[in-house]
Amino acid sequence: MSDTVTETASVHPEFFKPAPAEDAEVVGIGFAGVGSVETAPDAPAVVRTPSNRTTGALVALLGGVIFAALYALAAWGYSAAAWLYGDAAAGVEAASFIQQRTMAFLSTPVYWLTVIAFTVYFVVLAILINKGHWRTFVLWGLAVAALTYLSAIGTGLLTVDAWTLTFSQALDFMWRGIAFNPLVLVAVVLSREIPIWLGGWIALKGRALRNAPAGEAAETTV
Repeated sequence: MSDTVTETASVHPEFFKPAPAEDAEVVGIGFAGVGSVETAPDAPAVVRTPSNRTTGALVALLGGVIFAALYALAAWGYSAAAWLYGDAAAGVEAASFIQQRTMAFLSTPVYWLTVIAFTVYFVVLAILINKGHWRTFVLWGLAVAALTYLSAIGTGLLTVDAWTLTFSQALDFMWRGIAFNPLVLVAVVLSREIPIWLGGWIALKGRALRNAPAGEAAETTV
């Protein structure tokens, strides 16, 4: 029988395959890991890129506190100038007049809402710029100042119930009483300068993060 098979295999070799070698590697997946299974190399660890948003937001909040303090100081100086130029009634002491006029302004929505508006605008700007350059704060600080100016004007109109006035009366009051009011202009100046100076501080931290090596930057606290 074996001779017949051997003879047939020699005549028709295309129908007969040689037996696999004993040391041939079996490739496949079986139970309990039977067979050789090639394992993929370990994937590289994903390095989380640190951001500067937390630092920027905290510095911007500090900028809001500085804005509130300087704005209050400006109100005090404006009240003192008003007393010097004779706005006080006869016999009123300077200290009493300045204190009353300053506190009257600090209790108005114009002061508080303008402070809040500037703080929100600056925080949003710091978050958006993230690790950007200082010149970006210089450029977009103009937008913060413009929005703060519009917020101060809008708050002033709300304070006098502008919806009860005619359009011409509200427009006249806006231009004569609010738009060029010294304290409103002071708010514009402060909202322009504070993002420039504190933006430089935020940009320094952003530059340090940009220039730090990958491993060292990943360990940096944001």
